Amino acid sequence: MPFPLRAVALTRLGAPLIGAADVEDLAATCAELGRHSFLLVAAPPPINRTTGLPVNPVAVF
Repeated sequence: MPFPLRAVALTRLGAPLIGAADVEDLAATCAELGRHSFLLVAAPPPINRTTGLPVNPVAVF
């Protein structure tokens, strides 16, 4: 198994793994607000037995 942690995180823990995220705007907002901690919410659509679903992540300050 080439990526065992990824398989465990997805299948056993149900953890969302976000790859290739564009965080340039988030970094600019953090610098503008002077804050570097936030809540990241990424809820996928409720479709069972799938992988690779698109999410709309939201950073809450």
